[in-house]
Amino acid sequence: MTLANSGFSGIDRPEYIDYARCVHCGLCLNHCPTYRLWHKEADSPRGRIRQIQLVDEGQLELGEAFVTHIDRCLDCLACETACPSGVQYGKLVEAARAQIEQQYKRPFRARLARKFVYRWLLPYPRRIAAVARFLRLYQRSGLAALARWTRILKLCGLDEREGLLPKIDSQFFFGELGKVYPAKGRRRARVALFAGCVAQVTFSELNRATIRVLQANGCEVVVPPEQVCCGRCPHTPEFATSRAILLRRISKHSRSKSLTQLLRTRPGAGRPSKIMRNFSVPLLRPRLPPPWRAGYAMRTSFCFSWV
Repeated sequence: MTLANSGFSGIDRPEYIDYARCVHCGLCLNHCPTYRLWHKEADSPRGRIRQIQLVDEGQLELGEAFVTHIDRCLDCLACETACPSGVQYGKLVEAARAQIEQQYKRPFRARLARKFVYRWLLPYPRRIAAVARFLRLYQRSGLAALARWTRILKLCGLDEREGLLPKIDSQFFFGELGKVYPAKGRRRARVALFAGCVAQVTFSELNRATIRVLQANGCEVVVPPEQVCCGRCPHTPEFATSRAILLRRISKHSRSKSLTQLLRTRPGAGRPSKIMRNFSVPLLRPRLPPPWRAGYAMRTSFCFSWV
C-alpha cells in the first residue's frame, strides 16, 4: 500500500503492512535500551514506528527530528523478542534509514565521518588493523590519560565518544584467518566462522574461545581467508557498496558445499543476510550461486544459539 502524500519515495521504503501490525501495547518499552536511558516515547520502538507511520502519511516531515530518533536506535532487536504482534521492527528501521539517506542531506562533518568509516575503513581489514594499532598505542602509552587531563577531548567534542572506545586487543584475530581447526572427538559438523571486521581487533579472544567451544562440541571450524565487512550498514550512502560486500561474503562461504553453517559470534553481523531479502536487490539474487538462491538467509546463524 502506497500513500499519495507519503514522505517516503523510491525503493526500500517502510511498508504499511509492516508498521500496521504494531498495536502500541508498550511491551517493548522496557526492553529498549534507548527508551530506558532517556525515557522518551520518541526514542522507543513504539514511538519510532509511530513516526515512520506519520512520515508515510505525510503528517511528519522527514527532517532533523525524525532522523535523530531513527539514528539513535541501536537496532539490537530486543523489542522484536518482546512484541506479541510479531512486528518486524528491524525491517522497518532499516527501511527508514535507507529513506533518510536517499532524501535527507546530513551536515558536512557527518557526511565526511560516515564516508571515512563506511567506505574507506570498514571494507578494508588492513586499514582496520592500522587504525587499531594507533588506538592501541593511544590507550596504552599514556596519551589517553594525557588527553583527558588536558581536556582537549572535551574541547573537540570527543570526550563522550572516546569513553565508548573499546579496548584494543594485544593480538588481533587476522592471523587466524585461513586456518582449519579439527573437531575434538567424532566430527558432527563442519562450520565456517565469520570473525567480523572491528571484532577482529576488539573481540579476538571471544572468537578464539568460540572456536574452542565449537571444537569441544564436535565441530570442525573453518575460518575463511580474506573476510570482509558483512555489509551491516546498508542504510549508509554506500548502500550499493554494502550489498556488493555482502554478495562477496556469501559467495566466498557458499563455495564449499560441505559446510553445515556459516556462524557468527555477534548477532548484528548476520543481520544483512536477513534484511537483504526485505529490500530491492535485483543485482543480488540472480548472481547467488546455488544452493544460496533459495534460502541463503537461513544458512547464517548466531553461533551460541546454533550450538
